[in-house]
Amino acid sequence: MKKTKLIKPELCFVLNPISGNGRNKKYCADIIREVRTISNVDVRTIELQRRGHAAEVARQNYDNENCTFVAVGGDGTVNEIASSLIYSNMAMAIVPRGSGNGLAKTIKVPDLKKQIADYLVNGKVKKIDAGKVNDQYFFCTCGFGFDAHIAEAFNLGKERGFQRYVQNIAKELLTYKPVRAEFSLDGKKYTGEYFLVTFANANQYGNNAYIAPNADISDGFLQCTIIHPFPPVLAPMIAAALLGGFIDKIPNVEIVTFKQAEIKSVSCDMFHCDGESLTMNYPATVEIIEKAVKMLMPKGYRRKLPISRTDLLKSLSQFTQTDFIKLLNSKN
Repeated sequence: MKKTKLIKPELCFVLNPISGNGRNKKYCADIIREVRTISNVDVRTIELQRRGHAAEVARQNYDNENCTFVAVGGDGTVNEIASSLIYSNMAMAIVPRGSGNGLAKTIKVPDLKKQIADYLVNGKVKKIDAGKVNDQYFFCTCGFGFDAHIAEAFNLGKERGFQRYVQNIAKELLTYKPVRAEFSLDGKKYTGEYFLVTFANANQYGNNAYIAPNADISDGFLQCTIIHPFPPVLAPMIAAALLGGFIDKIPNVEIVTFKQAEIKSVSCDMFHCDGESLTMNYPATVEIIEKAVKMLMPKGYRRKLPISRTDLLKSLSQFTQTDFIKLLNSKN
C-alpha cells in the first residue's frame, strides 16, 4: 500500500510594516525566532506592499488547510485577511500590532513574545462568526454616530496610539451633535436622534472598551448598542462604563440582540467598520454570517474579559483634569 505523504504544517506571517508604531519587522522576526525554539513548523513571511495586498495573498492560499495565516498588524490588516477567508479551510491567527487590536483582545491573545509563540504553535482552532454590512465584513464592530466620527478623525491624524485616541474623544465630545437615523432590528423600528449606534460581533471596540459586554463571536447573533443623547456631565460615567464592561447598566444605553438590521437613513454618511472609517450608502443591511472563519484561539480562551480595577483607573487617567472641567462646564 502506498503511504500518504504527510504535509508539514506552516505558519505564514502576513506583515504590515507600518501599523501601530511601525516597528513591526523586528517584532515579527523576534516572534519567529521564539516559534523556532519550540517547534520545527515551516515559516514564511509576506510583507504587505499596499492596501488590498493582504486580501490577494489570502485568496491565493484559500484552500491550504495546512497553513495558518498570521496577521501581524492592526484591526485593518486582520479585517482584510479574515474577510478573504470566509468559509476557507485555512485558519488564521493574530499578532496584534495596531492601536486598538479589537479582535486580538477579544480572543485574549497574550502580550509577551514567548507567550505569543506558544499561542501560534499550540493554540486551538475555533470557527467564529462575522458580521456583514452590505458587502463589507466586520469581526468586531461597525456603526454610525460618535464612534464613526472618532474613527474618521483618528484616521486623518498623523499620530497613532491609545493616548491620541482618548484625546480625540475628549476633544470631539465638546462639539459633537447626535445623528438622526431610522433603522430596524429584526423588524422592530427605531427612529430618532442617537449619540451612536454600534453593531457588535465581538464585545469590544479594542483597547478593552466594552461596547457590548455580552456579545459572543461564535453564538450566531449580533448585538446593537444604542446610546441615546446625554448631558456632557455624564461623559466620564460613560467612559468608565465602557472600560469597566458595564455599559449595559447605564440608563441612556439600550442593547438589543439580533440577526439582521436594516438601516433606512442616517443624517451623516460617516460609518466605521472594525475601526476604519468609510462612507456608507443607505439603505444598508447588517447581518450575521455564522461560523465564517477558522480562528486560532489561545489556550484558556474565555469569552468575557473583565477589566481589572487597576487597568480601569489607568485608562481613565488618560482623560486630563482640564478635559473633565471642559465637559462639566459645557452646555448640553
